[in-house]
Amino acid sequence: MTHSKQKHILSLTAFILAAGSAQAYDLSLGTNLPPVDLHGFFSQGYLDSSKYNYLGDSSRGSFNYTEAGINASINPFPRTRITVQGFLFEVGNAGKYEPLLDYASIEYTFNDYFGLRAGRIRKPGGLYNTIQDIDLARTSVLLPQGIYDARFRDFSTSLDGGEAFGTLPLSKAGSLGYEVYSGLINIAADSGVADIINNSLTPGKITSFDQFEETGAQLWWNTPLDGLRVGAAFGYAFNFDYNFTEPTGYPPPYNTASLNTKGAIVVQQYSVEYLWKNWTFQAEYYHLQTSQDTFDAGTLANHSFTYENTWYGDASYRFNKWLEVGGYYSELYQGGTALATASQGYQKDAALSFRFDPASWWVFKVEGHCIHGTALLDDNTDNPVRNQNGKPWYMLAVKTTFSF
Repeated sequence: MTHSKQKHILSLTAFILAAGSAQAYDLSLGTNLPPVDLHGFFSQGYLDSSKYNYLGDSSRGSFNYTEAGINASINPFPRTRITVQGFLFEVGNAGKYEPLLDYASIEYTFNDYFGLRAGRIRKPGGLYNTIQDIDLARTSVLLPQGIYDARFRDFSTSLDGGEAFGTLPLSKAGSLGYEVYSGLINIAADSGVADIINNSLTPGKITSFDQFEETGAQLWWNTPLDGLRVGAAFGYAFNFDYNFTEPTGYPPPYNTASLNTKGAIVVQQYSVEYLWKNWTFQAEYYHLQTSQDTFDAGTLANHSFTYENTWYGDASYRFNKWLEVGGYYSELYQGGTALATASQGYQKDAALSFRFDPASWWVFKVEGHCIHGTALLDDNTDNPVRNQNGKPWYMLAVKTTFSF
């Protein structure tokens, strides 16, 4: 199916959703079981940047920013819940409208202190990782991309495995929520993750990723101050291995065209959120480091170590039921074995967002970005030479979401 036809289908879906209400649909199974709760959403965005191609060919204006999903949940037995969501998206070169199973899990809650969840689960991480696709949950069009990169869903959002979760009371100190997870991740050779790596391999190309494991945890301290919570998340992905090809003799001088890389990824994330009257204040810090060994015909040919540090601060204010305004400032820095030079080693982003809610099932957003640096452009080889000499560039982001 061509992209043009897919867009027509998605547009039709949007009108169908818009014709509905904000209420979920209940599907009766015709038995003694409770009905299935159905929800869906469709989002269409537009990105237009002043100089560089970011999240697609945005220097010419791009509508390649689409998300759509439908989810269902049921509580068949006491303390038991089953949830599933199908999803498709396109952000620049990532997604390509290919339908995917976003999550499908069953959970059993023994009590407030302990529960278990298994299947394809959402990977907990910071304020937004489990709810990246819920446009109603935030003011901005784009979340700070140094942490919540829209192109990396197959790495960042879900895994096949299980987790334990619960909330522990801390008396007058509030409570402590926890999620501890472990599972397997699959990445496609034509994914957004692959695009980033392929750019660094040029003229090489990834042929496949191996399935790999990740283990981690998310902690939330719900403080005694109403509306204030503080979080910390940790993740360790091991056996992050992939196979790729490069022309024989291309630097570094490999002797064969077929090579493989074995590595590990470590993630740390710290978050704080404060809700006060009509205000929402948020801040997060994110550290990712990758260690990789490249093998040529079974012999170690190269070792590399890279890292990224990102932080942002965000504030938003709800004026009334139809208008919310917010803004954030974020900074990302890259480094490691092969240090990026000039503006390619950092990206600073100041964003101002306007969110309009014409109806309970319809959200429309407009957002402006002033950006210094080009560190997050590496998936697009069509970009011109990225030597800014300290000059900023700008991007307009528009997005509308229909839901039921």
